[in-house]
Amino acid sequence: MSRADVVVALLIAAGFGAALWEASSFQYGTEFAPGPGFAPVWLSGIGLFLSLLIAFSAWHDMRTAGRATAGKGKEALDKRGLGRVAATVLGLVGMMLLVPWIGFVLAVLAFLLFLTLFVQGLRLVVGIPAALLTVAFVYVVFVRFLGVPIPAGPLGF
Repeated sequence: MSRADVVVALLIAAGFGAALWEASSFQYGTEFAPGPGFAPVWLSGIGLFLSLLIAFSAWHDMRTAGRATAGKGKEALDKRGLGRVAATVLGLVGMMLLVPWIGFVLAVLAFLLFLTLFVQGLRLVVGIPAALLTVAFVYVVFVRFLGVPIPAGPLGF
């Protein structure tokens, strides 16, 4: 890992710290149920902990690797990895452009199929069920249980 990994992890930790500070102003819970601050406090706390763990791990790896590889050249950029990142970003932009025409559910399904089958290169028997189950889970949790409105497509969902 590099110095950039440490810096990015610390920046993310600062963001989670700010979110935790803000979330602590919400009511944490009531006598019988969690309040509006319950989820933000826990998610921010977990995110802060994990980002600090990543920063420490990157710092430790950087120090250890610095001793072991003193004098060696820097790691070259992996073109295949950059291509996968670019494909993911383009797929995300495509998904956002498709949402108004085909709806949120179908756009996310298309994006997840693209990610699993083409970007990650998973087999059909793994990629298709993973995408379908993920979309079904998101739909049930956010639309059915939480009542979050999403853009509907021609099929009504």
